Amino acid sequence: MYTLSDDQVEFILKDIQQKGIYTEDLQQNLLDHICCILETEMKADDDFESVYAIVLQRFYKNELLEIEQETQDLLTFKNFYFMKKVMLLSGLSTAGTFMLGSVCKVMHWPGASFFFVLAIGLLSFLFLPLLFLLKQKELKSLQEKLVLLSGVLVGMLYTVAVLASVMHWTMAKSGTYWLLMIGFSFFVFIPLYFFNGIRKPESKINTILVTCLMVIFMSLQFLMVSLKPDIQKQITAIEAKQ
Repeated sequence: MYTLSDDQVEFILKDIQQKGIYTEDLQQNLLDHICCILETEMKADDDFESVYAIVLQRFYKNELLEIEQETQDLLTFKNFYFMKKVMLLSGLSTAGTFMLGSVCKVMHWPGASFFFVLAIGLLSFLFLPLLFLLKQKELKSLQEKLVLLSGVLVGMLYTVAVLASVMHWTMAKSGTYWLLMIGFSFFVFIPLYFFNGIRKPESKINTILVTCLMVIFMSLQFLMVSLKPDIQKQITAIEAKQ
C-alpha cells in the first residue's frame, strides 16, 4: 500500500482550495477521500501528479467547484425550510396571541397587556424579519430588496404604534408613534415603491394604483392622529362640566 508524504497531502489540500473548495469541512472530507484512493491505487513507481489528476476527475463532471456549489445549495435549502417553518409558526402564534389579548382586553380580564406585548414581539422581531430574509432571496436587484425592507419596517412601526395606543403609553397620547410610522411611509417606503415599480412597463399601472391607495390610507391615518388631541380636549371638557 502506498503512503502519501506530508508534502503530497499539502499539495492536494492547496490544489482543491485553488479549484474553488472554500468550506473547511468539505475540504477535509474531500482530502480524506482523495488520499485514501491514492494510497489504495497508487504504486511506488507511479507519477503522483498524474495519478492524482485522474483520481480528482472522479469527483466532478466539469470542474471541482461544482461540489462547493452543491454543498452551499444543500445548506441553503435546509436553512430555507427551517426558517420557513419558524416563520409560519411565529405567524400562527402571533395571530393566536393577538386574539387572546383582544378577548382579554374587551372582557377586562387580566393578561391582555402580556398577550399584546408578546404578539407584537413575535410579529416585529421574528415573523417580519424572517419574512424579509426569505423573500429577499427571490429578489435580484438591490432596489427591490430596499422596497421590501422598508415595507417590513413600516409593518413593525405600525404594530408598535397600535400597541402604544392600546397600552396608553405616554408618547402615544401625542401620536408620536403614529406620526413616525406615517412619516417613514410617506418619505421612504412609498417613494421607493413608486420609483421602483414605475420603471417596469408590466407593473406601471398596478404601481400607480397601489401607490394612490397607500397615500390615501396614510392620509386618513394622519387625519385620525391629528383629530385625537381635539377629541381628547372635548372629552376633558365634558368631564369637567360633569
